[in-house]
Amino acid sequence: MAVVFTEQLRSWFQGRRRDLPWRVADARGLREPYRTWISEIMLQQTRVEAVVPYFENFMQRFPAVEDLAAASEEQVLKAWAGLGYYRRARFLHAAAKQLVEDFAGEFPMTASELKELPGIGAYTSAAIASLAFGERVPVVDGNVKRVVSRWAALELASDAPALHKASEKQGAVWMLELPAGDLVAAGEMNEALMELGATVCLPRNPSCETCPVVDSCEAKALGRVAELPLAKKAKNWVDLEMVFLVHRVGERVFLQQQEGGWSPGLFEPPSKTLEQGVSAETALKSLQSSPSQVAAAHGIVRHTITHHRIRAHVFAAEGPWGLEETQFRHPDDVPLTGLARKVIRRALG
Repeated sequence: MAVVFTEQLRSWFQGRRRDLPWRVADARGLREPYRTWISEIMLQQTRVEAVVPYFENFMQRFPAVEDLAAASEEQVLKAWAGLGYYRRARFLHAAAKQLVEDFAGEFPMTASELKELPGIGAYTSAAIASLAFGERVPVVDGNVKRVVSRWAALELASDAPALHKASEKQGAVWMLELPAGDLVAAGEMNEALMELGATVCLPRNPSCETCPVVDSCEAKALGRVAELPLAKKAKNWVDLEMVFLVHRVGERVFLQQQEGGWSPGLFEPPSKTLEQGVSAETALKSLQSSPSQVAAAHGIVRHTITHHRIRAHVFAAEGPWGLEETQFRHPDDVPLTGLARKVIRRALG
């Protein structure tokens, strides 16, 4: 059964593999590890279609691991701007430096060695090792877990550690069934599973009629595809109200680099979190450079980050008003938080 499954899935994937910029392979069919690494990190939180232009821009800016290692953190964050989850960019930068310093710019060839690098966990290490070096190690992400959950009819929640372990175990079995000596088989199998979950075995309204392995799917046979995997617990959201004041001089905006919080190292206009019972207009006074400074209201923008839902009241004022002029920067010249981009866009109209 396992051999039939892997053959059917790989055959299906070979006929629909998308032409993506990180899927460039050498004569053996193996991928370039640097491009594979960057793409896998970007794809962790972002859709394929959205990643393509960011990936191409990043590769143009940092074509090799040595270029990434030599860049400043601000340059890396700026190139990453728009993808969010900026810790990923910082880990990329740190890992690039370690690769250059400790490995002369060469990538370790096994998942266990790759996991020793900053920001590279089980998923990314397995992806790089299988796609770039042919190591037979299974990749497990949300798409793979959903496929395994339905294929084996596992009564587990999508975020349950037991489902992750079961997916790793099943993936290892499939790896053993791949043809001996086939260098690209492991990477292809991993990509095929992820592609199946991303395009066919969807969370809602899966396209079972187009699934290449539907005949061996236990959930389909039991009529339980819509139920599995079991729903995970709802997030416990924290609601915040904030005030932002955008000081502008022409196209330049007064920006402060964040030292802590959600996005250290990124830039935002001055802000204040509202305490209960305090109005936005009252909180605004603490952000104004002078009591006589006129600040115009520009409405509210909404943003979510790490279990927080933010309502940000946006105000804008003209002129430096005694503020340090060197901190007035063009928004395109520095890495901004996602919330800052929304706020500035609203303030500048």
